[in-house]
Amino acid sequence: MKSFFLFLLFLFVVGCQKPYEIADLPSASNTSHTGDTTYIQKAEWGGFNKPEGILYGRDQLFYVMDTQNNRIVMLNQAGGELSELSNVLHPLTAAQDTRLDLIVGAETVDPASHDTIGVLIRIKVEPASGFLNLAEIDTIWKEPGHPQRRFVGVGILPNDEYLVVRDGPDNSSPVDPDARVLLFRYVHQNSTARKDSFITPLGDLQSGVGNSITSINHPTGIATFPGRSDFVLTQKSDGVQYSAVWMVYSKTTDFEGWQARFDPSVGGQNVDFVKPNRFRDAEGVAIDPYRSDIFIVDAQQDSIVKFNNKGVFQNESFGSLSSQSALSHPQSVAIAQGDVYVCDTDNDRIVIYRLSTGN
Repeated sequence: MKSFFLFLLFLFVVGCQKPYEIADLPSASNTSHTGDTTYIQKAEWGGFNKPEGILYGRDQLFYVMDTQNNRIVMLNQAGGELSELSNVLHPLTAAQDTRLDLIVGAETVDPASHDTIGVLIRIKVEPASGFLNLAEIDTIWKEPGHPQRRFVGVGILPNDEYLVVRDGPDNSSPVDPDARVLLFRYVHQNSTARKDSFITPLGDLQSGVGNSITSINHPTGIATFPGRSDFVLTQKSDGVQYSAVWMVYSKTTDFEGWQARFDPSVGGQNVDFVKPNRFRDAEGVAIDPYRSDIFIVDAQQDSIVKFNNKGVFQNESFGSLSSQSALSHPQSVAIAQGDVYVCDTDNDRIVIYRLSTGN
């Protein structure tokens, strides 16, 4: 009888535990006691107006999508501005391919309808000058028939391919919903020229509300693992259980495509990465190119959540709700040499964090 009573007490205590809250973690501005490993603020860069994207490029430079200033800014590692490309309407996201071209999701005005629509552009920075303002710009893709769609994430794949995340308000169509992941390739047009070519939507992710690990509703960003076709996609949590989806590429005699690395329906429910409802508003993701750690921005909880390359939650994750230098609705994150660069959107700045054990 005593053992049975203790068992019931255990169930009661476990059942009463409150849901996971990233805001309960220590802030990133200090350590709670000697010996803690946490991220501490190293510096901040200002002068922006609601920036929504930051990229650390293959050229070891930073690119900030200064969204409300309608420009893209190139900075060195000290935060010094090297050049800018103005008159880019509401840039949201960028990735850099092996040619050091920037692939950018932004907006444009359609000359026929005069609607503001989403556009995907390629910015070819001239190596001799290295200045954004001298770059050649090509339009890759736009959809005037769907003016509310936006291109909110780009991930570079091997072999001149890349993935583009598209979002919009209408996912009712079973044929062409707004929420899709699109596959593009940069191919030879002739002996001297190349062009971007749309290949196909990814059929391995299902648009629309659902509880499957591969259901997407309103995607917000994407990051690919260097040299691989695996990727992590983030999305707003309305209508879905999983705000972060980790997909791995597989090619066998029977199958070629992407599959969820952790699927709760087939035994993956004990992995930290796929705990349901962990995020409130996952707005962006970055992957450490050396350790393959994953960093996800939760805009509603003003937090950065870190997982290792096995999907295990890391205690260095931090929320800044109690910090004097609190983040406010962060939208994007980049990793450079172990430091974390956060697009602190509503505070109009980039904040840089370093591990307290770092040099």
